[in-house]
Amino acid sequence: MRIKDKAEEFNKYIKESKAITLIALIITIIILLILAGMTIGIIMNNNLINRAEDVKMQTEIARIKEEIQTNILDKQVENKENVSDNILKEILEKYGALSEEDKLIDKTLITNKGSYEIKVSEILNVKTVKDEPIIADKSGANAPNLDAIAQKTYVTWELNEEGTEYEINDKQTIQPDNWYDYEKGKWANIKTTNKVSETENLEAYWVWIPRYEYVVPTNATASQIEVKFIKKDQITPDTDKNYIIHPAFTNEGNGGFGELDGIWVAKFEAVSNTPTATNGGGNNSNLKVQVIPNNPSWRNIETKNIFTVSKKMTNNDEVLAGSVGDSHMMKNIEWGAVAILSQSKYGVYNSESINGEKGDKEYQIWNNSSTSYITGSVGTSKDAKSTEVLAYNSANGPKASTTGTVYGIYDLAGGAWEYVAGVIKGNSTDGSKDLYYASSIFGIPNHIKPEISALDFAKKYLNLYNYRTLNTDYHQYIIGDATLENKDWNKDCRYFAHTAAPVFTRGRIF
Repeated sequence: MRIKDKAEEFNKYIKESKAITLIALIITIIILLILAGMTIGIIMNNNLINRAEDVKMQTEIARIKEEIQTNILDKQVENKENVSDNILKEILEKYGALSEEDKLIDKTLITNKGSYEIKVSEILNVKTVKDEPIIADKSGANAPNLDAIAQKTYVTWELNEEGTEYEINDKQTIQPDNWYDYEKGKWANIKTTNKVSETENLEAYWVWIPRYEYVVPTNATASQIEVKFIKKDQITPDTDKNYIIHPAFTNEGNGGFGELDGIWVAKFEAVSNTPTATNGGGNNSNLKVQVIPNNPSWRNIETKNIFTVSKKMTNNDEVLAGSVGDSHMMKNIEWGAVAILSQSKYGVYNSESINGEKGDKEYQIWNNSSTSYITGSVGTSKDAKSTEVLAYNSANGPKASTTGTVYGIYDLAGGAWEYVAGVIKGNSTDGSKDLYYASSIFGIPNHIKPEISALDFAKKYLNLYNYRTLNTDYHQYIIGDATLENKDWNKDCRYFAHTAAPVFTRGRIF
């Protein structure tokens, strides 16, 4: 560079002097030859060329990686250290195309500029990616199945310094440490969201119920039920204590959903997208489902419409948009799975439950006594019937949950009675009327597809019970539906489906 600068200076001088002497010409030629000699030397030395190009490439790659990492760090600050794979992918694709590996960390970025290949794992270093989360749970419960659920965040709560309420963090896009711990009644919670428009944002909270086996109690009094979590591939129950696998998780028991590792269940009673104080939304199948606290529950809606709005929750303008799971009205057997798990050491009998005194054998779920049917409410005592209620996340709010902690399911005791998808068959001896009530009450013909029969569809989405005329005939129960095992559980509704009321209702009488 010095020689070249001097050459330029000299040439400028020559031009300004408007004369070229022989000496000047010779000197200029010598300088040009020196410059030319340097160029020729570089061309002749391929290793030096390659090295220079490699340095240039590495410098450019380092610049791109640093720029991407800065963008990611900015997003982390914006989202309080939580950045989802979708956001990371969106940032990366601004700089090029990603290869087709399943996991983001295994992909390669082909940059727009220079077509450089940069491994994503080199970009997402320890400064930008959270380590594998710490899992405190030692219960043996299957990890929550999140593969089919879109637009989700992880949900946790912390009791504030004053000890007056549990503060929620429902914006976590990366699984937090100690997200769940079933031995402490800390069931896994998520939230799904769909911002349909500037004025409509749908939300729903869900709780994971893992696959388990249990010992069927010999009486219907409220007492601790022995439960053991099992893996998806365990299809034979343990025989040492006459365990049975809860039928909500088995293909035979759930009507063809397959051997399940668990199910996601609504955390609160359903709320419509236009909740009203009088009926929460009323008999309108055009409304959409939300699952949120502190709102009037959706009431005075026909069973047929409940079934319809529950089935369409994965549509584009619904709260589970983008999900590939099967949303449906809770079956009686699924309600039973929650009720039975609640009566175990993973429910109200866990070590962190605030229900009852230690040693108390009846850890009763407190009543939602809200006369306005506000979801997630809790009364001021176990059997409160007053209008004075507390919010689900108040200091005493967890007393109304299935775990005695804020991580359980609310509104199973009190609030509005819930219809569940359990119905008696018609009155026939040859089976010709077995779908009489299912078809007329649930509108089965409106939902079946050509590849499935009406009977198979009904068995998948409903629990079918033999025709009965009495509401106290519990001999037709299905093991696992908690109509026998938990008949008096938290003063639950004791009425068995019969001709006058062919659809099951669950919840507490108060």
